[in-house]
Amino acid sequence: MCGRYKLSAKSESVWAHFDLHGEQLPLLPRFNIAPTQPVAVLRRPHQLELVRWGLKPASSNSGGFNVRVESLAAPLYRASIRERRCLIIADGFYEWKPLVEAKKPFLIQRKDGQPFAFAGLWGPTPLKDGQLVDACAILTTAVRGVVASVHQRMPVILPVGSYAAWLDPASNYRSLLEPDVEGLELVPISSLVNSTKNDDERLVEPLPAD
Repeated sequence: MCGRYKLSAKSESVWAHFDLHGEQLPLLPRFNIAPTQPVAVLRRPHQLELVRWGLKPASSNSGGFNVRVESLAAPLYRASIRERRCLIIADGFYEWKPLVEAKKPFLIQRKDGQPFAFAGLWGPTPLKDGQLVDACAILTTAVRGVVASVHQRMPVILPVGSYAAWLDPASNYRSLLEPDVEGLELVPISSLVNSTKNDDERLVEPLPAD
């Protein structure tokens, strides 16, 4: 799963990595992004947008901030996976390793610090007041690589070369669901990340490895 992530890279790095064009939304550094908050996505090439994190199809009681790739063939997600894919921009995410005494948090990021994209879906989602807003969810899959030492699942991190194909409704999505784990590292961090009230660079300060 992926219930918390960050996007603290400099705007220039994000603009260059995703080949953004024209005037773009300003991005403030975020170190503890959580469900229901606005998140940076691309629903079409070169154009940054903000949508709500947490997808709930209007005609269903199901939905959430993650969608398992194994569920994509279900009628609930059929229209979204064919017509409403998005790139969800990040430069790190958090997982908690179960231990006897407590859960230990880790930051998973690229060793080079570059941003990347989660494979995502978007669609209209009703709020409690009845208003419909655009929202998204991160696709998750069976774990690969270094993340396997802390969790059984992980977000689908798309290779850079797959960004355009993921946004193209004509492309075969099944061939794009293998996560890119090359260059990922695990960084032990403090329990400050446990609270969404904490959202600053202290969260990503590495602790000594056990």
